[in-house]
Amino acid sequence: MAKLGFAMCVKSSIPLHHTPSSCSNSGSGAAITRRKSLIFTTSFLATYLHCHQNPNLSTPPPAIAQQFDDLDQEETRVVQIFQETSSSVVYIKDIELAEIPKSSSGNNIGEDEDDNAEVEGTGSGFIWDKFGHIVTNYHVVSKLATDTSGLQRCKVYLVDSGGKSITREGKIVGFDPDYDLAVLKVDAVGNELKPVAIGTSSALQVGQSCFAIGNPYGYENTLTTGVISGLGREIPSPNGRAIRGAIQTDAAINAGNSGGPLINSYGHVIGVNTATFTRRGSGMSSGVNFAIPIDTALRVVPTLIVYGTPYADRY
Repeated sequence: MAKLGFAMCVKSSIPLHHTPSSCSNSGSGAAITRRKSLIFTTSFLATYLHCHQNPNLSTPPPAIAQQFDDLDQEETRVVQIFQETSSSVVYIKDIELAEIPKSSSGNNIGEDEDDNAEVEGTGSGFIWDKFGHIVTNYHVVSKLATDTSGLQRCKVYLVDSGGKSITREGKIVGFDPDYDLAVLKVDAVGNELKPVAIGTSSALQVGQSCFAIGNPYGYENTLTTGVISGLGREIPSPNGRAIRGAIQTDAAINAGNSGGPLINSYGHVIGVNTATFTRRGSGMSSGVNFAIPIDTALRVVPTLIVYGTPYADRY
C-alpha cells in the first residue's frame, strides 16, 4: 500500500547574507538589509495566512493523521509477527522413490534418490521443540505413516535459529487420524531449532485477528491474514470421524497450508490449519477455513511423542 505524503505550505528558507562593499556605504547597506527583511517577513506572513485560509493546502486534521499512524503501526506489527514466527514453520514434501535405496545415511535423502523420486504432495508444519519434533496434519504424511513398500519418504525444509536453511528427512514418530495430527522428527544435531510460541485456544473470541503461515501450492513462507470467523465447528477427520471444536477463519488456507500454524496477534500458535471448503469444480477456497484448536494438539502431541500412538489406542 502506498503511503501518502503531505507537502507543507511553509518551507524553511535560505538565510539572507549581506556583506557591505565599504564602510562609507554601511548606512545604505543597512537600509537595504532592513528592506529585504521587511519584504521577507511580509511574504512569510502572507504564505502562512494563505495556507490557513485554504483547507485543501493545510496539513490534515489530527484524526486523519492519527489514522495513518495507526495503519503504519498495524503493518509493522504484522511484519514483526511474520519475522518472529516464519523461521519456526517448515515445508514438507512427500515423495515416492523409484526403488528402495541400497544404503541411507538416515539423516538426509540423497540427491540421486531425490532425482529419481516423484513428488506426491506438499504441506506445512511447525517446530514443536528443540529436539526436532515437527507437528503437522496426519493427512499430509498419511502415505508415509501407512507405507509398507519402503518407498515413501518425507523431506522437510526448515530454518535454524541462526537463519541457516537446512533439509532433513522426516521420520514418523506418531499419528492420530481422529484429530488429523501427526508428529515427525528430524535430526537437528549441529543446528539449534526455534520452536513456535504455543498459545491457548480456550479464550478465543469471534472477530479476533489471526494469521496463517504455510506453503500453499509450494510457495514457501506465505502469510495470509483474517479473523476468527466462528468457534466450536465440527469437521470430518481423515478416518471419517468428527473433529469437534474446530476454529473457523477467513484467513486463506489452500493446498499446502495444511499442518501450518494459525497465529494470534501476539505471535502465539492457536491452531493447526487443516481444511478449507472449496467451490465445487473450481478448486478455489470459499473463505471458510478451519484449524484444529491448539488446546487439542496440546493433549494429543505429547502422547504421540512419548508413545507413538493416541492415548485411546494404548489400552
